[in-house]
Amino acid sequence: MPTYTIDGITFDLARTYLDVSGVEWVWSGRWNGAGEPLMKTTSGFLPLPDVYWWHGPLIAVPEPVTGEQIRAVLSADFLASQAAGYVEPLEVWAARALGGAA
Repeated sequence: MPTYTIDGITFDLARTYLDVSGVEWVWSGRWNGAGEPLMKTTSGFLPLPDVYWWHGPLIAVPEPVTGEQIRAVLSADFLASQAAGYVEPLEVWAARALGGAA
């Protein structure tokens, strides 16, 4: 994971960033002569410090949440709710809501 630090802020160059006007910036995989990462957008390339100072603050685009992560969170919440007695067993619900048919 390549990173670059400006003013004490470390940027993960594998991430996509949005500037204040909503333009996306991604690392091109290249460095300029000063050792700065070249960021690209549809209109061209700029070194990351220039993007940061002229177009910042930069906001990392959130990474997508996977189905596995969602299931893990929901399962943990459900199991905790069931253990605390907030969720009734299927049989009890079926008896109450469906007249016993599960």
